[in-house]
Order: sequence, then structure tokens, then C-alpha cells
Amino acid sequence: MKAKSILFPTDFSEYNEYALEFASQLAAESGATLHIVYVHDTRDLSTAMGEASYLYAADWEEARGRAEARLKQVVPPDANVACEHHFLLGLPDAEIVGFATDHGIDLIVMASHGRSGLSRLVMGSVAEAVLRKAPCPVLVVKQPHPEVAKKELDPSVA
Repeated sequence: MKAKSILFPTDFSEYNEYALEFASQLAAESGATLHIVYVHDTRDLSTAMGEASYLYAADWEEARGRAEARLKQVVPPDANVACEHHFLLGLPDAEIVGFATDHGIDLIVMASHGRSGLSRLVMGSVAEAVLRKAPCPVLVVKQPHPEVAKKELDPSVA
């Protein structure tokens, strides 16, 4: 497959680093543009959070500014990979699928999970939803077991 456009959605979690390496390597090998996307979730959490939801609303604009700045810091490990940053507003799975459709994305590369616990229960698995709805192939990058990761970082580890 000769991809021209690869989409890498991020939620800034630690799980995304490994997936970014894959996306960057695939983009380098195929000469593709890497589209790095962050979706600022606009979902109303008031039903899930009850009275605590006002804290979310009060901090929303500030969080948006921090997220926009953080997105610019997500760059491919290979400096030769062409990349574009896109900050989107909406529901993560819908925005990712919509972006892929609207921009003729050839491949989506994303981490197997970012959220955990209550937020995953409330919001569901973005990777799973994208996998089901995407107009193109989706590569879901599973995180390496900690022992495997140690060996990859330091080959002298037995």
C-alpha cells in the first residue's frame, strides 16, 4: 500500500508515543503526509459528572488553549516526515472519521487506548468506534508489554 495521507489522532496520553513512532515510520517509507489530529471533546459531561460539571465548563476555554499548544508539540520522530496539525472540536470518534472521509486519508494509525476507568466507561472506546466507522484501513497499535519495551530500549536487557 502506497499511502499519501496518514492520520494520527492523539489524546496526549502516554500510549500515543508508540503509535506515533509507527505512523511516522509508515509516512517516511511511503512519502506520505502525516496529519496529527487532536479532538477537543465538546460532549456535555453534566449527566455523567453531576454537580462537578460546572468545573469542566469553567475550565473549558483554558483547557482548549493548553490543548492547542500541546498539539503543536506532537511531532514525528523523523524530522523528514511532512506533517500537518489539526485541532478539531466535537466527539472524538465522529471527528476522526469525518476528517478521514473529508481529507481522503489512506490510513489511520492510532493507539489501542488512551482513556481508562470511568472516562472509558462513560465515553466508550474511541479506537473501537473509529475502527468500525472509518472509510479507510485503521492500524490500532497495541502497547508493548513493559518487559518488551525495556528490551527495545536497551538490547542488553535479557
